[in-house]
Amino acid sequence: MNTSDARARVRDCLLAVNPALDLDALADDTPLLASRVITSFDVVALLLHLEQASGRPLSRSQLVAGSFRDVATIARVFLQDGDGS
Repeated sequence: MNTSDARARVRDCLLAVNPALDLDALADDTPLLASRVITSFDVVALLLHLEQASGRPLSRSQLVAGSFRDVATIARVFLQDGDGS
C-alpha cells in the first residue's frame, strides 16, 4: 500500500477506535498517546483494525511502543509496502 493510502487507512482505524475523533485536527505527526488521541487501552482495538486493514497477521517485531507514535509511523510500520514484516 502506498504512503497516502496507508495513512488514510490508519485514520479510518483510529476513527473506528475513537468515533469522536476530529480527523481534520489530526496531523500525521501528532503524538497519539502523548496527546491522548488514543489511550493505551485503545491500542489493543487499534491492533485488530490494523490487522484487518493489512490483511495479514501482525508480527512481534512490529509491536513495540514506538510503533504507535503517530499516524505516519503506524502507516509505515503496519501498512506500507516494504514494511519488512
